[in-house]
Amino acid sequence: MILEGKVVSGFGEGKYFLSIPQYKESFKKILNFEPYEGTLNLKIDNEFEINKFKYIETEDFEYNGKKFFGVKILPVTILINNEKIYGAIVCPKKTHHSKDIIEIVAPINLRKKFNLKDGDSVKILIKGDEDE
Repeated sequence: MILEGKVVSGFGEGKYFLSIPQYKESFKKILNFEPYEGTLNLKIDNEFEINKFKYIETEDFEYNGKKFFGVKILPVTILINNEKIYGAIVCPKKTHHSKDIIEIVAPINLRKKFNLKDGDSVKILIKGDEDE
């Protein structure tokens, strides 16, 4: 399945959350890469339901006396300018985004590498079958 979305600006929270050691280690263990400290947000035409796919979920944890919630992680291939980058769609249990916004993590700063601006189109390849 291929999703196509338009780049949109986020709230800047991805950078903060991806700097927290427990999140960073979970992503590294699941995805075999350390994610860039920030997410690329894409607005898609329909609501995205990660529960239709085979995702991996991290556990809730405490850090510096504060509770942090788990994240659903769906490995994907990001398609930009005829290049393929391994990454993931991440769906935090607690988010301020609507369901037509997906957050992408990758080992690199996708905005910088591909000079992406708000409104640019990005495709995401989700491998495997959707759960029936």
